[in-house]
Amino acid sequence: MLRVRFKDGRVYNLHVADNFFKRALGLMFRDIGKNEGMIFFYKRRKPHIHTFFMRFPIDVIFLEDKEVVEVVRNLKPWRTYRSKVYSNAMIEIRSDDTLEVEVGDRVEFIGSKNLRE
Repeated sequence: MLRVRFKDGRVYNLHVADNFFKRALGLMFRDIGKNEGMIFFYKRRKPHIHTFFMRFPIDVIFLEDKEVVEVVRNLKPWRTYRSKVYSNAMIEIRSDDTLEVEVGDRVEFIGSKNLRE
């Protein structure tokens, strides 16, 4: 588990997709709490994601290291999305219109000495 803090002070507990199976399944067939999510680390690229078999809409925050480079809000189940920018990490959380996050923001990883735990 990895904790992240956004600029509005909100903290999320993120499950780390750190192996092939966790990355392949992501949030499919799962239910997560209001302040939970999942983080994916990968080599720098423009990922193509989907929300097949998901039970709720998500917000997706693409990061280049700790800087937000793209935000996709309210991505509904059974959709696909191809990132417009290069990134090396992605956070998926339950869609929340009140979360204040935008391109250029920096996120803080709490209790982590290294971004890639």
